[in-house]
Amino acid sequence: MDPPPAKRLKATITPNENSASSSSSSSILPLFEDNTFPQDEALQIEGIKWKRPKEICECPHFIVDGATRMDVCQGNLSNCWFLSAVACLSLYPQLLEQVVPMDQDFGDGYNGKFRFQFWQYGQWVEVVVDDLLPTVPVQKNGKTQYDLLFVHSQDKDEFWSSLLEKAYAKLKGGYSTLQMGFAGEALEDMTGGVVQSCDTSGTSSELWSHLHNMLQRGALICCGNTQGEIETSNLMGILSYHMYSVTGAREVQTLHGSASLLRIRNPWGHTEWIGPWRDGGPEWQSVRDPQESDNVILEDGEFWMDIEDFQKNFHFLEICHLGPQSIVQIGAASKPWEYATYEGRWVKGLSAGGSCPTSDFYWMNPQFSLTLEGSNDDISEPQASCSFIVSVMQKHQRLRRTGHVRVACRIFQGDDAHVYLFQDALRSAQPLLSAGPCDNHREVVLCSSLPPGRYIIIPSLEKESDEGEFLIRVLTEKGDGSRQMESKANSSGAPAPSTFPTEDQCLRRFLQFANVDGRVNNLQLHSLLTSLLKEFVPLMPKFPLEVCRSLMASMDISAAGSLDLEQFYILWKKIIAGTCIFSALHKEKIDRIAGDQLAAALQSAGLPADDFLVRLAQVRYGDPDGFLSYPDFICCLLKLQSLTEKFQAADPTGSGEVTLNYRQWLLLAVFS
Repeated sequence: MDPPPAKRLKATITPNENSASSSSSSSILPLFEDNTFPQDEALQIEGIKWKRPKEICECPHFIVDGATRMDVCQGNLSNCWFLSAVACLSLYPQLLEQVVPMDQDFGDGYNGKFRFQFWQYGQWVEVVVDDLLPTVPVQKNGKTQYDLLFVHSQDKDEFWSSLLEKAYAKLKGGYSTLQMGFAGEALEDMTGGVVQSCDTSGTSSELWSHLHNMLQRGALICCGNTQGEIETSNLMGILSYHMYSVTGAREVQTLHGSASLLRIRNPWGHTEWIGPWRDGGPEWQSVRDPQESDNVILEDGEFWMDIEDFQKNFHFLEICHLGPQSIVQIGAASKPWEYATYEGRWVKGLSAGGSCPTSDFYWMNPQFSLTLEGSNDDISEPQASCSFIVSVMQKHQRLRRTGHVRVACRIFQGDDAHVYLFQDALRSAQPLLSAGPCDNHREVVLCSSLPPGRYIIIPSLEKESDEGEFLIRVLTEKGDGSRQMESKANSSGAPAPSTFPTEDQCLRRFLQFANVDGRVNNLQLHSLLTSLLKEFVPLMPKFPLEVCRSLMASMDISAAGSLDLEQFYILWKKIIAGTCIFSALHKEKIDRIAGDQLAAALQSAGLPADDFLVRLAQVRYGDPDGFLSYPDFICCLLKLQSLTEKFQAADPTGSGEVTLNYRQWLLLAVFS
């Protein structure tokens, strides 16, 4: 198969609204029509009719008796991968409601418009569609009725799953893009989780233990068969190249011993396993405890099977590991992961070094320090391995016009003396784990375990000339601290991104200090930052007025002498990022970092950290011993970022040289 905080920041995909007449004669106002929905080859079917639910049935409902996995039945698209992901998601109403807002229906306030949300590269994106659905006319009892062409519910009056499919098709570029794929992509897009792909090899007991453990952690699991022809059934009823959902695990005691069972769901809503432990199978009669028996005969696509039969009939798995926000929402994971996310860019000549560790440029790639710590439960085995997952995802890969670039990730051994690996160290080092470069995948995932200790993660693209943005996500077992990535967080009270104010909080605070024209000058910026830091980062020293002048100059490209809300919010996000880097690298004293840590700090921010730049920063911003205080580090970091961005803007071809006139030089030298 070919793969085709209270308030979230939204990048809204909103169609154009027009005043097209309603297809329902009873409507007072015209119903919304989405003229931006892609018309593709999947819709080139003779006799297809676009109908609203009120034209398909007498009394339509968005949801009937709750949204469940039984509401997702496949239609004329080969998109079982998407449907199996939806079936998994429906097991957790809190997660489903994040994707499918429940305050929508066909009653009061109905206007033909429905909205959904999907996760895209760290943000939740709202997708709006109309409720015109593709149908085919059929004759029943001498009357013309309309059957949905694609996804439908077992309840003919229910339409949430059909509209969700339409919204996802719009996000991806049309119904045709949903033909064939892997469930992991849809699971990520609907949860923001990290997807691990693996096979079902190994011993059956280890496999069952692993799946049971993952379900305890709140993971969503899909499985598939890779033998035979596409979507043809084997002798036991299992379909080839078809995605199923793993919805439960249970170990039952029988008269003949214990049995390790998995509950599987076919998104078709029918065609089930007909082997041992099938619906109504004789094996259920041997279960010792009647309460553990599930001897129900329903043709609903869901069934139980023994782990050994599962291993024979399913060959690969896609396991979606949820982040902390989702784990809290479902409240069902008894062994959740520690979770952290980080963003960055590969920039030619600055932070893009290619994927060959022995090259002269590999050291320029961004580096992140990963610390694995033993669990409190591992006192008897202090050197027991720690499980972790590292995902490196390219952002906006589908939007690239230059074709695919290939992403890779390597993990090297680190130690307390080396938070950053330079060229000489990398040439002699061998990566402990590697993934990629991979074709046609937007991310690479490393799922493994290593002894407690410090390690360094290096994400890269294949060539030094490749550029792009990335999102790194790290999941680790709970340990004695919460220092998954030393480049961003530590265990000594350093701030985590979740402790900072939300966009709304920043807006309200900005308006308290801004002028009537919605801008802040140097003095107002000083008061505003003092207020924010006092409340949200109380351990950090406050910024002197002169530092605030420098911070403003780094953002005020037109020398206006003030910042608007958008400029301030960008500045604040840069301060947050710098605060996390500083907090992670300081040692005994919270108010300064050593010069030998500055290279790693600048590198974490995506800047080239050679000896020349580090020396300049120490002389300009450090004390006589080469230490940088928190305010001076933030000032230094934003100054370097500002100059780098301006240099890149003046050098669009990447030649390494720019030409400035006298006024441009003065603006950079005096004011930036």
